[in-house]
Amino acid sequence: MRKKILILLSSPRKNGNTDRLSDEFIRGAQEAGSESEKIYLKDKTIGGCLGCFACQKNGGICVQKDDMPLLYEKMMGADVIVFASPVYFYTWNAQMKIVIDRTIAVSTALTNKTFYMISAGNAPTEEYMKTMIDSFRKYIGCFRGEGNKEGGYMFAYGVDKPGDVAGTPAMEQAYLTGRKV
Repeated sequence: MRKKILILLSSPRKNGNTDRLSDEFIRGAQEAGSESEKIYLKDKTIGGCLGCFACQKNGGICVQKDDMPLLYEKMMGADVIVFASPVYFYTWNAQMKIVIDRTIAVSTALTNKTFYMISAGNAPTEEYMKTMIDSFRKYIGCFRGEGNKEGGYMFAYGVDKPGDVAGTPAMEQAYLTGRKV
C-alpha cells in the first residue's frame, strides 16, 4: 500500500548524520512505492507554545502567526510521521521540542498515524537514548485520536562529525525500515 511519509528534520546541519539517516529511510520507502517529503525545521519560523490553550477552544487554530499551520496540514495528510532529531543531552534538540509542544493544537485530530523516530548522536549505546525513547513513546500516547501507533526508532551511536554515520548498521536499518513502512 502506497503511504504518504512526512519527515520532520530538526537538525541544524543539512547533510548531517540525522539527515543522512533520514535520506536512507526515504530511499527505502520510495523503493517500496511510498511517497515522502522532508521538511527542514531550521528553515521554518516556529514560536514556542504560549500555553494559552486557545487552540483547544477554537478548533486547533493557534494564535501565533508562524509556519506551524503548514506543518499541521502536512501532519494531517501523512500516514507516517517521522521525527528526525539529533540527540542533545539525552533527548530531542530544541527545534524538535518546539514542534512537539505546538502539536497540542492538533492532538485530537491526528488519527491513524504511524510514528517513527530517527536520531544520531555521540553517545556509545542505546542506554544513553532512554530519555529520548521514553519521551517519544509518551508523546505518541498523548494523541487522543484513534489508530495511532509507534512504528519504531533508529539510532546511530558514536557519531559526531557530519558523515560519521556512513557505513554504520544504522544506515542499513533506516533503509530497511523505510522499505517496510
